[in-house]
Amino acid sequence: MNGEDEHHTPLANWLAIRQKNDRIHIGVSFLHLNCHGFGGSESSRYQQTVTSWALAIPRFLVRSVSGRPSQKVQILRDFNGIVKPGEMLLVLGRPGSGCSTFLKTLAGDTHGFHIDDTRSVNYQGITYQDMHTKLKNECIYLAELDLHFPELTLGETLNFAAAARATAGNGNPDEAARISASLFSLDGAFDTKVGNAIIRGLSGGEKKRTSIAEAFHCGSQLQFWDNSTRGLDSSTALRFIQLLRQSTDAQGQTVALSIYQASEDMYQLFDKVTLLYEGRQIYFGPVEAAADFFIRLGFVRPSRATTADFLTSLTHPAERIVREGYEHRVPRTPDEFAQVWNMSKGARRLNREIEAFNGHSDRDGVRPVKNTYAVSLFKQGQMCLTRSYIRMGNNLAPVISGVMGQTILAIVIGSVFYNLEPTTSNFDKRSMLLYFGLILNAFSPAFEIYNVRAQRPIIEKQARYALYHPAANAVAEYISELPTKVVNSLITNLPLYFMTNLNRAADAFFTFWTFMFVCTLTMSMFFRMLGSLSRTLEETMAPVSTLIILYIIYVGFVIPPGYMVSWLGWVRWINPVFYTYESLMVNEFDGREFPCTTIVPVGPNYTQPGMEGRVCSAVGAVPGRESVQGAAHLAVKFGYVREHLWRNLGIIFAIMFVFGVIHMLATELIPARRSRGEILLFKKPSRGKRAGIRHDHEAGKMASFSQDNSSDSSAIRLYEVGPEGRAKGRATSETTQVQSSIFHWSDLSYEIKSKNDTRRILNSIDGWVQPGTLTALMGVTGAGKTTLLDVLADRLTTGDVSGNVLVDGKARDQSFGRRIGYVQQEDIHMPTATVRESLEFSALLRQSNDRSDQEKLAYVDHVLELLEMTEYADAVVGVPGEGLNVEQRKRLTIAVEMAARPELLLFLDEPTSGLDSQTAWSICRLLRKLADNGQAVLCTIHQPSSQLFQMFDRLLLLGSGGNELYFGEIGPDAASLITYFENNGAPPCPRGANPAEWMVEITRSSVTETGDQVKSDGLNWPLVWSQSPQREHVRRQLAYWKDKLSQKPDTFNIHHQKGEYAAPFHKQLAIVFCRIFKNYWRDPLYLYSRFGLCICVPLANGLSFMNSPLTIQGLTNLVFSMFLVTQLFSNVNQQVIPRFTEHRALFEARERRDRSYSWVVLIASNVLIELFWQTLVSVFMFIAWYYPTGMWRNGTPDFSASERGALLFVLIWMFCLWITTLSHAMGAGIEHPETSVNLAVLLYWLSLTFCGVLVSPEALPGFWIFMYRVVPFTYLMNGMAVAGLAGTRITCSPAELLEIEMPRALVDAGATCGAYLESYVQVGGGYVANPGALGQCQYCPVAETDRILEMFGMRLDDPWRNAGLMVVYIVFNISMAFVFYWLGRGQKKKSV
Repeated sequence: MNGEDEHHTPLANWLAIRQKNDRIHIGVSFLHLNCHGFGGSESSRYQQTVTSWALAIPRFLVRSVSGRPSQKVQILRDFNGIVKPGEMLLVLGRPGSGCSTFLKTLAGDTHGFHIDDTRSVNYQGITYQDMHTKLKNECIYLAELDLHFPELTLGETLNFAAAARATAGNGNPDEAARISASLFSLDGAFDTKVGNAIIRGLSGGEKKRTSIAEAFHCGSQLQFWDNSTRGLDSSTALRFIQLLRQSTDAQGQTVALSIYQASEDMYQLFDKVTLLYEGRQIYFGPVEAAADFFIRLGFVRPSRATTADFLTSLTHPAERIVREGYEHRVPRTPDEFAQVWNMSKGARRLNREIEAFNGHSDRDGVRPVKNTYAVSLFKQGQMCLTRSYIRMGNNLAPVISGVMGQTILAIVIGSVFYNLEPTTSNFDKRSMLLYFGLILNAFSPAFEIYNVRAQRPIIEKQARYALYHPAANAVAEYISELPTKVVNSLITNLPLYFMTNLNRAADAFFTFWTFMFVCTLTMSMFFRMLGSLSRTLEETMAPVSTLIILYIIYVGFVIPPGYMVSWLGWVRWINPVFYTYESLMVNEFDGREFPCTTIVPVGPNYTQPGMEGRVCSAVGAVPGRESVQGAAHLAVKFGYVREHLWRNLGIIFAIMFVFGVIHMLATELIPARRSRGEILLFKKPSRGKRAGIRHDHEAGKMASFSQDNSSDSSAIRLYEVGPEGRAKGRATSETTQVQSSIFHWSDLSYEIKSKNDTRRILNSIDGWVQPGTLTALMGVTGAGKTTLLDVLADRLTTGDVSGNVLVDGKARDQSFGRRIGYVQQEDIHMPTATVRESLEFSALLRQSNDRSDQEKLAYVDHVLELLEMTEYADAVVGVPGEGLNVEQRKRLTIAVEMAARPELLLFLDEPTSGLDSQTAWSICRLLRKLADNGQAVLCTIHQPSSQLFQMFDRLLLLGSGGNELYFGEIGPDAASLITYFENNGAPPCPRGANPAEWMVEITRSSVTETGDQVKSDGLNWPLVWSQSPQREHVRRQLAYWKDKLSQKPDTFNIHHQKGEYAAPFHKQLAIVFCRIFKNYWRDPLYLYSRFGLCICVPLANGLSFMNSPLTIQGLTNLVFSMFLVTQLFSNVNQQVIPRFTEHRALFEARERRDRSYSWVVLIASNVLIELFWQTLVSVFMFIAWYYPTGMWRNGTPDFSASERGALLFVLIWMFCLWITTLSHAMGAGIEHPETSVNLAVLLYWLSLTFCGVLVSPEALPGFWIFMYRVVPFTYLMNGMAVAGLAGTRITCSPAELLEIEMPRALVDAGATCGAYLESYVQVGGGYVANPGALGQCQYCPVAETDRILEMFGMRLDDPWRNAGLMVVYIVFNISMAFVFYWLGRGQKKKSV
């Protein structure tokens, strides 16, 4: 390792920059440190379900009344230690031992647990509270998760960290960023984006090194690194520890670091080591004395074990070795180990050192407190603003797509309201246009609530690093959006304003645009505020959506102020959209006169000259005038006055300011909900069964509430006893699948064709796997190990394969995929399923259908016992970081494949990657056990330890270019392997060296222009192998098997059904449907969010229109109430599509490849489960909306109220089903859920625009009439309006009555109003409100609802036809879900 020389100059430059600062040196001591959490409640033991949530409130009340306290669970017990400035502490322990809790405690990150007494921790006279508030910049905790802005490049990420911690004379941030990149070998990726699942960027290892480099920039005095080397190769990890060592020596830092795979070179770089065992400290002291301490106790250190591995193995009963004669003298339980340590001389010496340190600290007193942040608040804002612009510039696609989407909608709306004439006939259209345009502008920033939530973990991490105040970033993010919002607002509002012929005056346009823009900014702050107030998206979706629908309703158009209900009318006073709409209406109407287009009365009986005896039919008209003043129309209909125009702008700014203050306070004070950590939760047992606390070790059962360092958050692990297995009483004598077939391949090559040439990945590979053997597949990075595994398992979808891949001399058939097991490197599982259910799912679908379900489930019990998983068989899987730990998750991945009872063999791809040494040992021991039970196993593995390497029987070694270097026996102590290479010219394997590492090193080679693989010493290992007698023996054996085994009868096809899938279609559908149903049921937050959303939003809608009077305006209000029912689409769509894509991702990553079930079952089961839940939702939705509106009272003899209610329910039910089926259709064939959601929302907005409510079909431009006929909302609105309102009478309100002065001659003649207007009423409809009056007549232009519905273009005949058409749309959506998936993802074929 020449990393020290290689990085000497960058490190020297780095240290020179850092040492320019005045530093304080702080050590830390802890004496009798204890930490605890609280458990014992049902929610801490069992998986939550819909039922448990429903019972949570009464149980909480009972517990509160009874005064029963929560159970206190100890995590860390009586820890003592000291780390002085310039020292490095290595923290060792198995997952769950408390390493993360210990580091978090010292770092002040105590989320989820508590310190018994903070005075037990001493930072050289600085209190615990002061250290982690006033001096939090001097203390850093780096968790395992790599959280970065994906749009930034690696260099920009490091540059920001360097600038945030820069002080005067501290150098150029860009220079510091480049130096740190060089230190961690990131030079080549300096200008590469960090990336994520959508943005292509850094690899996993590069992201890990970026996280380390970012933390390195902080230069904190106290540094706590939590398993920061996981995911790094051994040389990179060692280089990092060396850099940390040199930095600590030069700057006098205090460092504690946990490592799961510590080599001897790493171990020797530390000053002190502490060993943890289930929350107990069993050693703390110098690294050189640790092994001797335990050896003196009677434990044996294996010859090839590193010191760290030896120490960690002591905390596992199955791995520690006791010296002969000490069997009854050594400690065994965690408490016994802790007791032995506390009574030792080393512990007493440590206590004296701590007392001396604390006494010295007390005399020195508290150090002067520096500024927590290295740069001023203004500078923080500048930096965050610059970063925001860079992020936007690096990822313009969302900005451009957002602008384009808004522009398209604006142009569509402008075309719908194209060139409105300035007459009274367009009063309502202008009001509608301003309302719809305002909604389009005001709610365009709604996505920002998701952006704020998505980046909160990153912001909070950097705030803990003391890089900046979250409020500074909040202000900067808001300001950075201003240019985009200006462009977006102009592009949206220009066509909206000028295409529709709104007030063509310069001051009117700029007033219009000013209010639209300011309202957009205010609503942007509103959505950002909601994003910062909410801890999780699901918890806040229902209340937020309810508030949004209230904002939409209480704008002043849907319900004019005079019609607003008193108990909700107050919403308008805190609604910036309300004030904006009033000003927009005043700006458009005030000061203008509009010619009247409809005069009442007209006809042959009304021939008097001029306007005598007539009036304009528009609201606000004055008898005798042929035009209507816009101001009068506003005053009468809405109560708007010009004096409010600019007053409203001040109110909007004030609301924006309040929203902004709340947003900034929330970002500082309310963190996002953090992971609960690897807590083992169990499925609630059946009635009568009880669960107790469990943990397995020699002393019996005990509780362990400890933490694992697999999450940024508090990873508390609470071990609980799962309920008794369902299979109790089943036979457990089942043996592992007996395998007799030999899997073999010869001359296997694989090529990928590109535009310019053909690249060969594998070149003439030979080999086999026999039952009962464990074969290792090894090679340098890029040699093609995983590719070979995929070729053998028939999993590739591209490229050309040549050669022979045979099973007992016969070619693979269609059933091959389900006859093997393939353990992927990623552990992908359904998170809400239990371990047992995951295995049962695999067994029921993948085992041969000639076995009974009882036999399959009994085999699951056997696999659980074989893989030593019975203790947590009923534990919930969870997601990485929550639920099963790393080892348990890997065992589950293997068990799922074993439960399928593979008839041929088991493939495993890097099963030990990213695991600690003990877990890797455990997994390899498991594989050895499977092979010993008759399983054929082929496993890729990267640089195993010598102990792991000895577990394998045979090795297939690949070199660069996919060339075969060796295939054969490994032999005892790798003798056969070593002999082969030494006999062919390799340097001798040193005594005590790891044969696997030696073999990889001597065969590490380059490729010449001719494709030959040449070692620097002149050995061409591919050529050596191809000409060796060992290769000739392999060839003869393969030829023999191909000839002889092909003559064996095919017992599989005789006794088992052929076909791609083991289970028939109906069984696949039933099992997958049940699993998805459980997935929903065990995610109560998701379902209660859905139900809350679909109840609260319609209820707010219904209450707002409660008992709406049957006036013209009241009827219009009810039509818009129906229109607003559809506002649920966006929110439900945003729930359904991500959920569906999660299930699709699981299917495509594992279950499609192993032929568990077909893609048709995937689509069908997801559609059916959503249809079920949406059917339930529709019942509550109907009740919450229908009855408050009062429409249940409407009924006629030929269309009864009960039939109307039934039709309305069916339509709402069909609408709910339409939402989910359209969501599935959009999500089926599109890769990213964000794209699917946006496309579905665009279709929704088009349906709203052309459904006939905003603009009647007669008023639509001719080229848009086809949209009116094809959008489903046309028939939904038609059906709902007819069912709710058709056939009822209307009574005009005083403001709606037209005041008509009769001609003087008729008054003098004694004619009444009824007689004067009789002929007009017979033709034009309506009624006379005062038929007996003389002179001043009151005329209502509409008497029945049917006339208004006809004005909306609605058909009144055959109302059930609309329900039938909605069914057609639903069936079409479902069909498109299958078609889109097949076209986009379901027809991938392999080219062989």
